[in-house]
Amino acid sequence: MELSKTLQIPVKNRENIIRFIIGGILDIIPVLNLLSSGYAFLLMRDRILKNTSEDMPEWENWGTLFKYGILTFLISLGYAIIPIAIMGLGAAAIYPHIAILEYIGTTLFIIGGICFLAAIFLLPMGVVLFAIDDEFSSAFSFFHVIDMAIKHIGLYFKAFIIIFIMWIVLGFLSLIPVVGWIIGVFVGFYLLLESALLLGDVGQAIAGRGEETPPKAESTEGVAIETPAESGPVKSETTQKPSTAGEEIGKGEKDS
Repeated sequence: MELSKTLQIPVKNRENIIRFIIGGILDIIPVLNLLSSGYAFLLMRDRILKNTSEDMPEWENWGTLFKYGILTFLISLGYAIIPIAIMGLGAAAIYPHIAILEYIGTTLFIIGGICFLAAIFLLPMGVVLFAIDDEFSSAFSFFHVIDMAIKHIGLYFKAFIIIFIMWIVLGFLSLIPVVGWIIGVFVGFYLLLESALLLGDVGQAIAGRGEETPPKAESTEGVAIETPAESGPVKSETTQKPSTAGEEIGKGEKDS
């Protein structure tokens, strides 16, 4: 779907606006904001599996929303914990100001930073694969996550950059005193929905939804083709005219 249409979906009609406001209010409240995360996840999954285009889902099945909110939080935590731990070890090694430890600590800190950037990039793909398979372990199948990110790098990188830029804009808006915090909450949920919609498009490409693939022609290579057996002698396409009695007599006279 075009980006301009995707950006309009949360506020496209009255029903979507009401659902957007509900999610924005819930996003303010600690713990209950997991419901908003779960709602965005189900929006993404519906876009992948049901190819929904403009209508956002109803606020219902609150237990399911809370469940997926917790699971997406755990996926984010799982991707972040190892890089943060590596950087933490690096910082701890640097603190005593011992030359060899400073060298080791700096190295660990750099490695942890690189791993953190990689985790930020791969995390959305892990969530997408979780939405497709509905298997929590799919998000942590790192080789599969990397493989899918590479195979769909064009679409995935485009979605990632758009999401990254939008979150940077949110960061600047949140710096406005008082008003920025209020705007930031609703804009934050708006960007959460937009992230879900953009990643849903990536998930459609991975799952092959909405794409008509022509049936594969069966190969005849190596297959013996049987032809029906012909009964009787093969007839020539040219027919010979029967010789007349006069011609036979003439031939007899020449022979004699």
